[in-house]
Amino acid sequence: MDDQQKDQEVFRQNLNEKGSFQTLFQIYLLFTQKGTRPDGKEVQKVLLSKFEKVDIVANVKDSLSTFAIWKYIVEYKDNQRLPAQVLMSDFENFDGNNVDLMQRSQLWDCPEKDEILSNCKYKIMLSDFMASGLPYKERCAMLTEWLETTLELFPDCIAVWTPSSGKLLTREQVLNNPWAAPARFLHFGMNIRFFNIQNTNDMMVDTLGLYAIGLPDVQYHFHDLNPNAVVNHAYNAAAYIFDTDASIKDGETIDGISEQGIDRSIQWKCQYERSLIQPDREVMDICPGQYAAGRRE
Repeated sequence: MDDQQKDQEVFRQNLNEKGSFQTLFQIYLLFTQKGTRPDGKEVQKVLLSKFEKVDIVANVKDSLSTFAIWKYIVEYKDNQRLPAQVLMSDFENFDGNNVDLMQRSQLWDCPEKDEILSNCKYKIMLSDFMASGLPYKERCAMLTEWLETTLELFPDCIAVWTPSSGKLLTREQVLNNPWAAPARFLHFGMNIRFFNIQNTNDMMVDTLGLYAIGLPDVQYHFHDLNPNAVVNHAYNAAAYIFDTDASIKDGETIDGISEQGIDRSIQWKCQYERSLIQPDREVMDICPGQYAAGRRE
């Protein structure tokens, strides 16, 4: 966080906006110029270098190219085993004005956000298909590999926009992913948000994006704590949730924060509830002891 956090606009809550598990996980490549999508066989060739066995399912000009990824097999209740698929649209128009002011206020990782959203007029949609039945770590690994593969194919891609997480990253940021496998997905699939609560000294930090893969996001409602320390704690808590399939049970505690950083001698209670800030979704609320704000049951 930086001085921007002091100048946030006032936003109206809209908990009618729901955050739901994504049966199709969509990612957008953004461009300033309309290019030409590679032929399906060219895409397949690059995919084979990562996935070994890849079939072209569909290759329709001006529509979707679809590929079956045999590395990732979905097992169905009738004992059918089918490969998950990845999709790529053709070039479509992109309007940066559809990224609303609240979303823009949380693009902390992308200082060039306004320039990118203003200059990029085209997009290519990436998605998975018939993949929601995969174990979430396998699905996230496939999506990450699919995204990184397409960036090889499109060196003129300017940025990557992930709607479910509200995360905007430059092409270079995506390729310089600091996370280690299997958590590399979190680099683009999760955002950390910060809010000042109007007319109070209270603050909010939450994650946005874990809900999309069936995990709870984390949430902190607090006062008199350094928000940068809380953001760091949120990254660690979210990584633990991702690593352990949300193994923390309702009412259990995790290490809190002292002046030295994360401190085992301080325990913060966790409870599952609905989010305080849109979209409405399940979160693991982390109660920061004496620094807690608001009321908790």
